[in-house]
Amino acid sequence: MPPRRKEPSPTEADSGSEVDLRLDYQYTPSASIPQAMESIDKWKSKRSEIQKSIEKDFIDRLSAIRNEMKACFEDESQKMSDHNKEQLRRLVAALKKRLECEQKISERIDSLRDDCAHIAMLVDAVYAGRKEAATQSAKASSSDQPRN
Repeated sequence: MPPRRKEPSPTEADSGSEVDLRLDYQYTPSASIPQAMESIDKWKSKRSEIQKSIEKDFIDRLSAIRNEMKACFEDESQKMSDHNKEQLRRLVAALKKRLECEQKISERIDSLRDDCAHIAMLVDAVYAGRKEAATQSAKASSSDQPRN
């Protein structure tokens, strides 16, 4: 069985019903309404000033953050630009070197082609000379042999 609830102490249970209510029945609202309106207007103007101050602080902080972001973006953009320029410079240098190598290879191939053509001409000349020599030798040997 659950334990019983603790009975509240007299001070906890006191709802203020024993407070002596002294109402002023001769209250004249006409005198306090302008004071209340002045107080309300004063608090409204103070609240408006505070809101404007908060808004100004917010705008100042926001512009500071924007300026920081803009500076960071410009810095990063400059770094990227410098990096890209360096890569482009290296690429251009590599392409120049490649073109030089290709040019040297082309010149070497042209030289080898000329050498091959010269060698082919020499081989053809040697072959033609030997063929002629063989033909003459065959004619000479056939004329030297007696005919039967």
